[in-house]
Amino acid sequence: MYNNIICAIGLGSRERAERLLRTSHALLSPDGELTVAHVIERFLSGRESPDEWAVSTITEAEEKLNALCRRLGITATIDVRMGTASTTLLTIAKEKKADLIILATHTSDIIDRIFGSTVEYVIRHAECSVLVERADKSHDDIVGKADTAKKA
Repeated sequence: MYNNIICAIGLGSRERAERLLRTSHALLSPDGELTVAHVIERFLSGRESPDEWAVSTITEAEEKLNALCRRLGITATIDVRMGTASTTLLTIAKEKKADLIILATHTSDIIDRIFGSTVEYVIRHAECSVLVERADKSHDDIVGKADTAKKA
């Protein structure tokens, strides 16, 4: 069981976000704190000023994550920030004194091969444990392991 978990939700599917949240909840101690983190890498469209764009994008992400947590019956703090995903997640983990970061991989592409992936960076630099859901893992496999760990 973990007392302070950071569950990083990226741009993947809703099903993947649900799996990560359920896994996080299963590993959380009864009095623990779950923080759902989402980092928006800034790519401006040019149609709005940066401040308007940032506020609307952050607000939209917070609303979606809050709705997802409510639907799953999971109590969590939502933390949406702008920045580089890898370093921002580590900053959130440090601020929250996290003892576990949960995040998912995605299919590697050329950008990952050149610059390295967010997951790789977090694994190498985190000051706490990191649980990675691989892109090919099934929901039942992950939740089953988390439920088993919770009972132990």
